[in-house]
Amino acid sequence: MFATIVIKELRELRRDNKSFWFVVLFPTVILPLLIAGALWFGAQTVTEKHQQALRFAIIAPEQWQQTVASSLDGSDGIVWQQAGLQQRSVQEAINADQLDFVLQIPTEFAPTSMQSFSWQLHYNQTEDFGQFGRIEAALEPLIAAWQQQHQQTLGLSDQQLAGLLEPVALERVGIAAEREDIGAKAGGMLPYMLIFLALLGAMIPALDLGAGEKERGTLETLLLAPQKRSTIILAKSTVITSASIAVALLTVISGLVWLTVAGQMLAIDKLLAAITAIGWLDLTLLLLMLLPISMILAALMLAASIYARSYKEGQSYVGPVQFIAAIPAIVAIMPGVELQGGYLWTPVINVMVASKELLKGTIDYLLLVPIALTNLVTAAAMLAFCIYWVSQEKVLFR
Repeated sequence: MFATIVIKELRELRRDNKSFWFVVLFPTVILPLLIAGALWFGAQTVTEKHQQALRFAIIAPEQWQQTVASSLDGSDGIVWQQAGLQQRSVQEAINADQLDFVLQIPTEFAPTSMQSFSWQLHYNQTEDFGQFGRIEAALEPLIAAWQQQHQQTLGLSDQQLAGLLEPVALERVGIAAEREDIGAKAGGMLPYMLIFLALLGAMIPALDLGAGEKERGTLETLLLAPQKRSTIILAKSTVITSASIAVALLTVISGLVWLTVAGQMLAIDKLLAAITAIGWLDLTLLLLMLLPISMILAALMLAASIYARSYKEGQSYVGPVQFIAAIPAIVAIMPGVELQGGYLWTPVINVMVASKELLKGTIDYLLLVPIALTNLVTAAAMLAFCIYWVSQEKVLFR
């Protein structure tokens, strides 16, 4: 009978094509296309900014104005507007889109002086997409020529000049493996993604099988079946959990496929190395750890959904569950949070931390035993609460 109810609930979801296609199409097609579209749009915006000419004016002592302006003018799309300021202030000229930047050189500047001078680059920092890096590149030959002139004036050798400009050179040598390095950088987002995926897959089915059935009037018919309410709730929770895992599984697989294709098309060796470094064992364990999380979320959302009088009211109850579920992900990315002590035995949080360690390839697989136990016990407690909660007449028929 349990299997019959599960099939019935799956048919309910299938009957609502919106829920079905949301579970299948969103993680495999829609979400990757949205991300790819956003990245493409952002790349186009940055490319356009880098291709635009940078118009500038210069405020400098007369003897250096022409020299500095000539080194910039015509270099990589940088254009000197000699009369750019006129009667306007620097801020007015830039805000009016008459100039892109103004270079101000102090009046006491002298390239052969032993003093260090600060040149001011006035620009709108909110419009900086990296295009102003062209300015430093254009000034490098001039500054190098001045340095050579200064070197000859002082009679310094190349070695002495290097020691004067950079008395200590600190070279960073990383000892972590490439996978650990990439995993540490990408692992900060993984807890958020896991919680987001689990919530995404559970939310729509939970609302549909709880508040949705109330609105359609099919919940009362189901309760008349000669079955315990615990069986009905377990069947509904199984369907919601399955949908949650399905969304996570499809998203992870489609994400790996899309990243692999992107890595091959764009010849990004590090991206391909990071993907291939994650073995099937670690990926499988990652999804298995998500199972009790999905069970916990399914129980909480189903309890909130059935309590609601309508689908719209259910959405307002399910919303806070999303914020509560995000808290463990925030805790997991805090500095110093490791799989030991209280964090090892704290449900949900230990899964989030373990997911980072799996991605880095540094996890002790024996620690997965207490992680599985704590989360399965918590999931069983949440299901027991959901069964008790839904068994109350005042909850079912508000």
